[in-house]
Amino acid sequence: MSSKTKHDLKTGGRILLAAGGTGGHMFPAGAVAEELTAAGYEVHLVTDKRGMAYVSNLPPMALHQIPAATVYGGGLFAVPMRIVTLLVSLLVSMFLIIRLRPKVVVGFGGYPSFGPVLAGLLMRRTVLVHEQNAVLGRVNKLAAGLGSFVATSYNDTVNVPKAAAEKMRRTGNPLRPAILKAAAGGYRYLATSRAFELLIFGGSQGASVFTDIVPKALALLPADKKRRLRVVQQVRQVDMRETLTAYGDEGIYSEIREFFTDLPTRMRRAHLMIARGGASTVAEMAALGVPTIFVPLPGSLDQDQKHNVHELDRTGCARVVAQRDFTAELLADELSKLMDNEGRLQRMSDKARTFAELDATGRLFRYIDCLAQEAPVHIDKPKEVANG
Repeated sequence: MSSKTKHDLKTGGRILLAAGGTGGHMFPAGAVAEELTAAGYEVHLVTDKRGMAYVSNLPPMALHQIPAATVYGGGLFAVPMRIVTLLVSLLVSMFLIIRLRPKVVVGFGGYPSFGPVLAGLLMRRTVLVHEQNAVLGRVNKLAAGLGSFVATSYNDTVNVPKAAAEKMRRTGNPLRPAILKAAAGGYRYLATSRAFELLIFGGSQGASVFTDIVPKALALLPADKKRRLRVVQQVRQVDMRETLTAYGDEGIYSEIREFFTDLPTRMRRAHLMIARGGASTVAEMAALGVPTIFVPLPGSLDQDQKHNVHELDRTGCARVVAQRDFTAELLADELSKLMDNEGRLQRMSDKARTFAELDATGRLFRYIDCLAQEAPVHIDKPKEVANG
């Protein structure tokens, strides 16, 4: 069945996607870009220099690099230059929209989306913003207040302006095809006699606390549990030798990398993960049903990671530990309990999967398509028409 038949679409025209310079923004944009391209749309992606580092992992599409900056951080003296950068981004985006004449401008958050989204609104183009987190980001909140359509990943997204309620739909957070493929296998049942696969990763901002705490926690485990462990951990290059030595001294099998290109496969194999609470990590964890200990990144203005994992913690899908409480002793105690309780791990997995939105890419695609075709918005999956 072709993509056009599958989605039952009228196709054609350009769609302009704008995404911030992180994987959490870029991968959802890439997932929906693939659907749009298959349906006959010409897709263009706008991002900044950081975002360009991710494009090799995205489907082919036209690319446009623009300057971007945040007015937060960097000190008072940096603010004027950053405001100038944002104004340049806005002007460049306006010229780009005049040239491309997109049917819809779709923003995925982050400051590289500021220029295209605001330019689209000022030029009275149809604008949709997608929020990956449980808290509406600052660029998306501004856009929503100015009349854009809004797609959320959570039912109870915080900071959504009241004026945006009628134009808001929950689509979920689009997942990479590799995650969807891995999710088809379900959680790997743990038997007491089998090795215990522990995956630890935290992204560019979050790996250091795990590098400090996790080896110390595993050193506190009984010898029989150390022998069962198979540790796969993301570690910064500068910390690799020290981390390998720590695990080697305890006789714990470990595989250390600065970056995993096959993370979906690693997640699929894990019996337990230790991770930050980024939106993509949470969505992928739920899709795969991987029991997880979350340590949300502290200090962010919106506390988005804390909000992302709140419901998972409340319902027993995951264990959430504030970074200030994340000690070697606490982690060793939690790991020891989980390694002896296959039933609890399986229940955590089953509950987590109830939060998964495996059709998030399709739902967001249908939202964009309805806007592009100026049709009533229907984002639920069309019912299959019976043959004969």
